[in-house]
Amino acid sequence: MASKVSAFRLFWLGALFLFSCFAQADTPRFENYKVEEIFQGQHHDVVTNDENKSWAEGRKNAIKQPVNFAGHYVVYANGCGGGSICGEVLDVKTGEVVTSFPNAYYIIGNDGTAPYAAVYKPDSRLLVIMGVSADPEVDVKGNDLDEGNRQRFYEFDGKKLTLIDVVDQ
Repeated sequence: MASKVSAFRLFWLGALFLFSCFAQADTPRFENYKVEEIFQGQHHDVVTNDENKSWAEGRKNAIKQPVNFAGHYVVYANGCGGGSICGEVLDVKTGEVVTSFPNAYYIIGNDGTAPYAAVYKPDSRLLVIMGVSADPEVDVKGNDLDEGNRQRFYEFDGKKLTLIDVVDQ
């Protein structure tokens, strides 16, 4: 009897595993957004007209860091008020702030924390942002979304971040 129960459990565990693999099959993957090379040259000083000292100093330090996104960019994040974090993409070749994250994301929730994370790789144009948006947001078709914890997948084209998928958590 015990072996039948174990076999039954293994069958359903295997079925759940396969289902979860196929359910995630359409989720964007870093390797599908590869860049050809990662810049190894000297980084340009940051170029900006921003008077905000916190952001200016943070950018100066961030641009000196190794390339961490899309071949020759650095993703930089900083607190932007209201218990939120904002982010930018800096070009290490030109020193320019290329684009900002589409939204601010909560880092302080009701319990003092919020589930924020941004994931990116030096050899990929894919940016994944997880957490709760501090601003109203829309899905890939432009439909309004209720506030919620979700993963957002953005493709970077060298100028802007384009939302390509949203997965509620």
